[in-house]
Amino acid sequence: MKDHNSLAIYSRLLAYLGPFWKKAILLFVTTVLFAALSGVSLTLIPPFLNILFQDGNAGVSAGAAGNAHSVLVPGAVEKRIDGVRDRARDFIYEGSGKERLARFCVIFLVLMLLKNILGYARTVLTISMEQSILKRIRDELYGKIQMLPLSFFDGQKTGHLISRVTNDVTSLRGAVVGGLASIVQNSLMTVIAAAIIFYTSWKLALLTIVLVPLNIGLISMISRKLRKGSRKAQESMADMTSVLQESISGVRVVKAFGMEGFEKGKFDLFNARYLREYLRMRKFAELASPASETIGMLASVIILWYGGKLVIASELEPENLMMFLVAMLWVVGPVRNLSKLNSVVQEGLASGERVFQILDIRAEGEESGEIPIDGVREGIVYDKVSFSYENGIEVLRDVDLAIARGEVVALVGPSGAGKSTLADLLPRFYIPTSGRILIDGRDTATLELSSLRALMGIVTQETILFNDTVFNNIAYGMRDCEMERVVEAAKAANAHEFISLMPSGYDTMIGDRGTQLSGGQKQRLAIARAVLKNPQILILDEATSSLDVESEALVQEAVDRLVKGRTTLVIAHRLSTVRNADRIIVVENGRIHQAGTHEELIVEEGIYRKLYRLQVGA
Repeated sequence: MKDHNSLAIYSRLLAYLGPFWKKAILLFVTTVLFAALSGVSLTLIPPFLNILFQDGNAGVSAGAAGNAHSVLVPGAVEKRIDGVRDRARDFIYEGSGKERLARFCVIFLVLMLLKNILGYARTVLTISMEQSILKRIRDELYGKIQMLPLSFFDGQKTGHLISRVTNDVTSLRGAVVGGLASIVQNSLMTVIAAAIIFYTSWKLALLTIVLVPLNIGLISMISRKLRKGSRKAQESMADMTSVLQESISGVRVVKAFGMEGFEKGKFDLFNARYLREYLRMRKFAELASPASETIGMLASVIILWYGGKLVIASELEPENLMMFLVAMLWVVGPVRNLSKLNSVVQEGLASGERVFQILDIRAEGEESGEIPIDGVREGIVYDKVSFSYENGIEVLRDVDLAIARGEVVALVGPSGAGKSTLADLLPRFYIPTSGRILIDGRDTATLELSSLRALMGIVTQETILFNDTVFNNIAYGMRDCEMERVVEAAKAANAHEFISLMPSGYDTMIGDRGTQLSGGQKQRLAIARAVLKNPQILILDEATSSLDVESEALVQEAVDRLVKGRTTLVIAHRLSTVRNADRIIVVENGRIHQAGTHEELIVEEGIYRKLYRLQVGA
């Protein structure tokens, strides 16, 4: 996984704006206009005071204002500013006092109405873009998880992955569009306020600049604490989600062992840990605003004292001091918003780091070959295959095995011998540590992964069904499948009879993981799914081990029908289910110890005869 820093994470998040560039431009324009109109409202303070308290054109005040900025503004620019100001002043101050006041109120109303319309448009655009981008990230993340190898899931908790797709992606909301728009808006409002402040009195403005670094230093210190705390809070949420998912998935076991209280206590523990980390994070987040505002208020008091001295000394007009103070107080809002926004962005960056950790993992397809394969003509060969998990535990060692086309080969042996791993290597659920697996002489590592797996049908002990109809579970992965084909597959799997007795037949919902079905019914649906796919290679992993005698007989009959004409690997503990296999391979400690038919192995001194005697009680 790549190491992520804040700038890299934010740059990657901003890249998701690409498809929405038209809306982004519109959002930028509305944000700039909204900020500009907010600043314009401040400049209306001196004219309003002049209308109320002076019976003239406020020429003295205007002149004072001009003197205030003449030190900093070049002569040509100053003339243009004075010209615009004179025209605006003539428009505002024409007529009697009542006419001027009425005209001012109309101007103010129009400006505020326009500002609110722009604010609404900005909010709607922000929400639309945010949710569209989150959908895109969520789709990409879920798609990537689907493409990750099984080895990745071996070391992951389901709840953690769910939390990444739900909580972490949701936490990105403020860091992408809304955060960027708020940064633009509040930064512009701050710049506008600063321009007004400098325009009014450069002396007071320089005094203000001295106090700004205190605020910046405070926000920087809080940011570091905030991102670290946010990461811990999100990890605690993932742990809590994992406990929740496990307890709900295993609710039958929980109830069977009377462990409801234990599970509740475990959830309470993780819930309390999340609360502790979240509160610690929020303490830093909420500290930013009052601390920043307090420093701002302190600066305002100092400026009020110094500005008052300038007014008393006739170096500054009272209405301009009023505008300066209002601008100072007004800028507190944008600065406070920026400090609050910092906490949202830091939280989003912590989530982004967790999301990109998943997105940066190499997917199965990235390691796949490109040679398509459409069938098995000769057979399958395991050539000195060894395999070890990432924790270093060796499961298979130098396995050599040849399976002819159409042959039924059974893998038997004690638990943990490596039987299932040997089968899992064939569809490339895992990659051999050394050695090769060949189909018709071609290394499976060079084959296109999708076409390789298209050859295979897999039925496992743990039947995976979805909360959908019987029809959709059997036709899983088959688009526009006809009912007749599904019914034929169900009949071949001895499933049609019990399906017909269901309330809605093939349209019956079977519940989460098929909870409304018995073990034998689930297994027969899984076999029907494999029959419908009509695979050339079949893998049956303990397909009948957990069934009662009656269900086992029905499933075994369906299995016998399914394996005809197919290259088949059968993994079984019950040796009675593999007596008719063309060949039986005995695996122990990751090696092949015996091979032959049931009749050959039963008379041979070795592991198979020992296992057989244990099972039949001889």
